[in-house]
Amino acid sequence: MSNGLDARQLYKSRIEAATEIWSKIMKNEVSSRSQLEELLYIIYKQRAVEPFRGLSKVRIYDKEIATPYIVGKYGLGIIDGDLANALKGIFNVEITCDEIYDFLRSRNFQLNSDDDINQLRKMINNEVLGVKTDERGFRFLRYVFTGTIMRLFPEEDFIGSYKALATAFPNLANDFLRYVKFYVAFRVAEDIALGNIKSIEEKKIMKYTHCLRLNLTKCVPHDKLIREIALRVYKVPRRVLDRLFPNESKSSFIPKAQ
Repeated sequence: MSNGLDARQLYKSRIEAATEIWSKIMKNEVSSRSQLEELLYIIYKQRAVEPFRGLSKVRIYDKEIATPYIVGKYGLGIIDGDLANALKGIFNVEITCDEIYDFLRSRNFQLNSDDDINQLRKMINNEVLGVKTDERGFRFLRYVFTGTIMRLFPEEDFIGSYKALATAFPNLANDFLRYVKFYVAFRVAEDIALGNIKSIEEKKIMKYTHCLRLNLTKCVPHDKLIREIALRVYKVPRRVLDRLFPNESKSSFIPKAQ
């Protein structure tokens, strides 16, 4: 933990793990999604990398498959149309999410017509992404979150994705806002891991600073969520967290969506 580190350094081992996975995929050593999930688990354990998560571990390595896909396409630049089609059986969820992401980017994340809104609804309501509409929206948001937190997508794309979903599914807007809280919690946990937050007051200020920067209200995450992410994902020592979160117990809270 030291000042001046680039946040991208926090993901060096994760990107190396994704690169190793791609070396095996390109050698035809991975033939199914379940096999890829198992490989991801093994390589992460070997490299002491924790999936992006809070407290819940439900299907976490299946969700984490977004990381190697995004690294492969947007980091290494090795995924083109032909390869994506060849790997659709392995990366079906991620390819679906990427198609939605491309659609929203083509609209600059603005849904200016009923046709745009209906098209997004149609793309989200794909059983590949989940059983219910909220689960499908969360799965898409996790995809964009993954690219954003690793600095492979612009932050504006994540916020634009949330706002587009809130427009298309207004009855789920508050549910989708929970994922913005999840993102803000990760950004604050990053600051702690980088040594940029050294006091309780700095931590409190940073929580609100991120929300103000995103121009959103009601997106301040709970301290227990930030602590859990800092401890599990970024490996911040407990003694540091005990100083910054003196009122939090060892039990942790995490929103359902992650």
